[in-house]
Amino acid sequence: WRFPDMHYFSIHTQDGEHVGFFIMLADDESQNPPQSGRFAIKLQSEDAAEAAVLSPFEQTDIPQYWRVVKDRIELFFDDKNIGVLRNEYLTISGKTFILTDLTGAM
Repeated sequence: WRFPDMHYFSIHTQDGEHVGFFIMLADDESQNPPQSGRFAIKLQSEDAAEAAVLSPFEQTDIPQYWRVVKDRIELFFDDKNIGVLRNEYLTISGKTFILTDLTGAM
């Protein structure tokens, strides 16, 4: 299994409402699987109250990184741990979202 250059996910609330996209890019694509990289968030819905939690992490000049730690991926915003990705669940600032992998579908 080869980790693609970018990994794309759709972000949904616990109620199933689509709020945007989560994108991961590996630092070192030769590592299999990669252990760190950058991430980006692109919101599609501003109506969902939960989406407000994600808005600080959209289109920012502040570095956003991810790193594998044991059985999860930790997310960092300007060196501050802001969340975790485990299985198909993304938790940021105390709110949990469901991710759907779109990489294979593209």
